Amino acid sequence: MAVRPEVLAQLARMLGDDALRAGSDEEVGAALGRSFDALVDALVAETADSDDVFDRASALRYANLRLSELSLVVPPDLIERLREELTARLSAW
Repeated sequence: MAVRPEVLAQLARMLGDDALRAGSDEEVGAALGRSFDALVDALVAETADSDDVFDRASALRYANLRLSELSLVVPPDLIERLREELTARLSAW
């Protein structure tokens, strides 16, 4: 499986929106902007569920790794917004 379809499938799963699987860059960016809070919630939940996360520092590392993977399809400005929100939420752990 190519990387872009895999990342789109992950985003579609997190947001419950199968249309993301075949969306253009513009459609994906717009959908993610509309679903920003749900995406943050999904990433926080995924981080909490990870066996690799055991403290605040490992949570932040995990989240940054996921953002790096998602940056293949998520616009840079949205990646930065996600990073800021995830850092704020995970720093409270």
